[in-house]
Amino acid sequence: MKNIVTILAIAIVIGIAGSANAQRVLMGPRLSGNFNIYNQKGLTGTWNGLGVGVGGQIDVLFNKTVGILGNLTVFDMKNFSNTQTTNNVTTDQAYSLSYATIDVMFQANFSNYYFAAGPTLGVKLNSSGEITQTATGQAPVVQASNIETKSTVFNITAETGYNIPLSPDMYLGTSLGVNIPLSSTYNTPGIDNSILSLKLGVALKFRI
Repeated sequence: MKNIVTILAIAIVIGIAGSANAQRVLMGPRLSGNFNIYNQKGLTGTWNGLGVGVGGQIDVLFNKTVGILGNLTVFDMKNFSNTQTTNNVTTDQAYSLSYATIDVMFQANFSNYYFAAGPTLGVKLNSSGEITQTATGQAPVVQASNIETKSTVFNITAETGYNIPLSPDMYLGTSLGVNIPLSSTYNTPGIDNSILSLKLGVALKFRI
């Protein structure tokens, strides 16, 4: 994990230092949608859900093809749930987490079409869980499920996208990516668990 933090720090420094002499620098707000898949050994059924992300993006090209792409998501939601029915009792389990995340990716750009990949650091903002059991003919029974979560998570993010020119100084950036976990989400010793996220993003980027 220390290596990931070091890589992130180096990439940020390179991006800041290189932006002064960059061929192109774009920056603007970004909105994303997440499809989250929760994985844990021994679980049955599917555990997935949708979430949203709000933040910004910086897109730096050092020459025509090589650059750095950075996403700062101030609110990155990870929701997932599961429903099972046994002996006429339906159990719904729903969990929600939110993070502040930073992606620092090296990108290869080809006429506004790009591939990018790099490390991601997420800092937890909030987490919650709820279990609802409903038996036939009875009122639902709801209880909180507060599982201890890790305060930071590390991932590898890879994405591809296209910058649509709207004017000489403004672009609409579209992207499709995947967030691959490197660390567990919940602090449950001896039980590996993680959230894989598929991401669809859109950013309005201005030349600076």
